[in-house]
Amino acid sequence: MPLLTAPDRYARLRWLSRLRWLALVGVALAGAIGAAGVVPGLNLTVVGLAVALGISSNLYVLWRSRHLGDTDDRHVGQALLDTGALTLVVWAGGGAECPFISFYVFPVLLAALLGGGRAVWPTGAISALGVAFQVAAAHIPSLRIGRWNPTEPWDAALTVVAVVMTVGMAAYFAARFTDTLRQQIHARRQADVMLRLAFEGLGAGLEVIERDHIAWQNPQAERLLGHRLERRWRWPEGTRPLDPGAASAPRQAELVLPGDDGSERIYELLVFPLPDQARLMAIYLDRTTEVLNRRQWMLTERLASLGRTVQGVAHELNTPLATIQTLGRDVLDALSTAELAPALSEDLGESAQMIVDEVQRCRRITHALLGRMEHLDDRAAGEAPLHIAIERAVAVVLPHARDEVQVQLAPDVAEAHFPLDPVVQIFVNLLQNACDVAPAASVTVAGARVADRWQLSVRDRGPGLGTEALAHLFEPFFTTKPPGRGTGLGLYTSYALARGLGGQLALETHPEGGAIARLSLPVSGPSTPAAASA
Repeated sequence: MPLLTAPDRYARLRWLSRLRWLALVGVALAGAIGAAGVVPGLNLTVVGLAVALGISSNLYVLWRSRHLGDTDDRHVGQALLDTGALTLVVWAGGGAECPFISFYVFPVLLAALLGGGRAVWPTGAISALGVAFQVAAAHIPSLRIGRWNPTEPWDAALTVVAVVMTVGMAAYFAARFTDTLRQQIHARRQADVMLRLAFEGLGAGLEVIERDHIAWQNPQAERLLGHRLERRWRWPEGTRPLDPGAASAPRQAELVLPGDDGSERIYELLVFPLPDQARLMAIYLDRTTEVLNRRQWMLTERLASLGRTVQGVAHELNTPLATIQTLGRDVLDALSTAELAPALSEDLGESAQMIVDEVQRCRRITHALLGRMEHLDDRAAGEAPLHIAIERAVAVVLPHARDEVQVQLAPDVAEAHFPLDPVVQIFVNLLQNACDVAPAASVTVAGARVADRWQLSVRDRGPGLGTEALAHLFEPFFTTKPPGRGTGLGLYTSYALARGLGGQLALETHPEGGAIARLSLPVSGPSTPAAASA
């Protein structure tokens, strides 16, 4: 890259133009000296051609910058013109015999200062060809057009002038190099400081990846990911790596990393190629608040939609439920007067009464849905022993296969009284899930007292629960069942009902296989609604 990085591009052009005008003045003075007879062998025609070439090229550069707005002078093209003009002057003065042949170093220094490596090599090659041509012109008579034969004592004086000018110009270029390099280093340091302050203010972690290894980290990335310099950088699993040579747009991924307080934080990873296309920049942005707010908003929208849908369904169900309840009571009245065998009459009466009771429970639920969702744990139906609630749930889920459910309740647990409806709803959901994951296997319902809590459990013989399922079990609309088989609201509702009873509901994978749901209820009975909500 060029060493000269002046902020005003016109300043560089003016400086270069002044150098050329100064060189042209020097060539004109040389021509005047030759015309005065100091150097009789000087070819004045060729010198004049060199001056005309230099003036034309310099005027063209100025015209192009003013009319076309192009201040980025073409270093290689200008080097060709400068070297060509110098070649004509030295050739007119005798070729290699002329002491001003040392001026061939100036186009190379100028190219290094203005154009960098991409201009030095072609300019150096052109200058080397010019020197070779001057040597050939000094030894091949057919190429000679002038001679270096100044009169005494001008020979020694002009040689000294050539040496002094070469050394002076070299020193000038060296000072320019040093000053420009110092300014460039200072500017880079300032840019690094500003960049670091900018990204530190954003709280973003930064890493530079070079050849699949981490070449640089900022302090935020080191605090977040640890010291990883020189280590191999890997993409998150499931994300396709970015090819530094082919990609132009940034790639994005989401990471979950531990925060300073031990909690999990959600980070957005952005990776994009740097301008040189040989390195990558990885940026880690903390998006925990945004992601949680977005998820909460989506959940709120879903729940609002669910509320509207449920209220509409509840309204539509009230009429058929009232009809079923009326018909159920008619069946009970008919059975009370029918002449049937006692065993059959008792069995039919029990079934008809269960129909009436379940319809009443459904109507209480629909009425609650038409009011407030918190009324789902309404206890207006009264309390009943836990074994009655479990038997009712078994009869609802497995009316024809009750033997598949093994109920193992301690006597004190079986007689503990709780509101019937919420407990039945909890066990209906848990038993339904157990039957869905393993339809042909048995289900075990157990209960015992542990300290001041009733500990009840429902165990299935299914495949158990995965890590993702355990993390999202009680979220609304999350389900592991196939599409159309579950709404994702059963465990969510059961969890809310358990909390309303002052209890807790948890699920885990059983060590011997399958999943086990654990329901913990207070021995003292359900807490008051106010306490439960607190």
